[in-house]
Amino acid sequence: MIRLLIQKELKEMFRTSRVVWMLAAILTLTILALYNGYSSYLSCSLLLSESQEVTYNQFISQGDKNPHLGAHFGFYAYKPTADMAMIENGIEDYTGNSFYLEPHKRGVVKFKEISDATGLRSFGFLNIGYLVQFILPLFIFLICHNIFSKEWENGTIKLLLSSKATTAQIFAGKLCACLVLILSMIFFIALICLILLWKANDQAGFARILPAYCIYISGLILFSTLIMTIGVSVSLLTKSSTLSLILLSGFWLIGVFLLPRLSGEISKNLHPAITSLEFENKTFDEKQYGVGDEGHKDVRREELLQSTMKQYYVSKIEDLPVYFIPITIEFFEESDGVVMDRAYQAVDNNESLQDGFVLASAWLSPFLAFRDFSMRITATDMSTHNDFSQKAELHRRKVGVIVDEFYQKNTVAGNDFWKTVPQFSYNAPGIGWRLGNAVHSMVILFGWTIFSVFLMAFSCRKMTV
Repeated sequence: MIRLLIQKELKEMFRTSRVVWMLAAILTLTILALYNGYSSYLSCSLLLSESQEVTYNQFISQGDKNPHLGAHFGFYAYKPTADMAMIENGIEDYTGNSFYLEPHKRGVVKFKEISDATGLRSFGFLNIGYLVQFILPLFIFLICHNIFSKEWENGTIKLLLSSKATTAQIFAGKLCACLVLILSMIFFIALICLILLWKANDQAGFARILPAYCIYISGLILFSTLIMTIGVSVSLLTKSSTLSLILLSGFWLIGVFLLPRLSGEISKNLHPAITSLEFENKTFDEKQYGVGDEGHKDVRREELLQSTMKQYYVSKIEDLPVYFIPITIEFFEESDGVVMDRAYQAVDNNESLQDGFVLASAWLSPFLAFRDFSMRITATDMSTHNDFSQKAELHRRKVGVIVDEFYQKNTVAGNDFWKTVPQFSYNAPGIGWRLGNAVHSMVILFGWTIFSVFLMAFSCRKMTV
């Protein structure tokens, strides 16, 4: 019986030019999104990898220099394009991709893509992630808003209820007919994306991506199903196509555009971020004057000199068998690093509070929950960005240690030494780490799934003439 109901609904859908034109439009947008995502992924990946090699080769071929001055020549650590960025680019355009490795200065990730974009980029970048988060839900609501209400408007509800099918079978048949249409589209998107990912990566890279990709597609299917269930239930409860469309469109508009912006503004007021001037003043004072009883830099430098002379059993700095300047540099590199770590951790904690508030508002919007899930699984979220900046900072300090140790006994460094400085390499954390960060958004998505089931049960009980 359910199979017959599915066939009936699909025939009715394709009889109307409205559905055909909507399918043609969504298919065109899908092809465009696939092309945009794939071409952008390839160009960005190539640019970043080439830039990484160029800057590093310049560093290791800089010639004979004082080790410390040569270290200040520096080179860039580039964040590689995320493995699944062709599907979902998350906040990648807004966070930057390069971290300058230079002594004494903790780098800041720079070169944001959005800074070179036109004003049209403010509307978002059309890739698969944008399509399934913003356009697909609206398409689903346009498909199912009258799936039940048309029966009352056409006067066919009596014939439907007088058939041998139960109310549960009728609801399941209509819901499954919509799901066949939407899941066919998702299967098409998933298959093409899988082919493009396989084409863009080697065998090892593709194997590494595959678990995250399967989880992403599973989340997309769950998200689409619960959105579809809500749409069909509202169509049944309102018994009016116009009212159903207004309610579902309003739900989409609030959940996709208004709520994220409103919650973002409120979170910034609840957890205001420190200004750059306050940040600079605070870190300067702590580095210069110390924290607690650490004392001024001059006091700490003198204590370091005394302990170094005691270590080498000499009474004058001139008698040291090593250069004292690189020892001083490394000492304050470590102490200043503690100050900067503490300051940046406070910034990260404040960002987490803001993000937590925004994500909590996803209990009012499944669209927001899926967006967070999507970014975390594809490693295009703020947590992955912070992980990159932390590892780039650790590499910067590692380079500083290598140079300072060499500088203690040598005043000139040549290319043979510069080649001992390791190249920076970054790989995003694995799927276990990503799932751990996505727990909150997954819980919210499951909560919305339970809500959609209860709404479906409630609406089925209202299926009467």
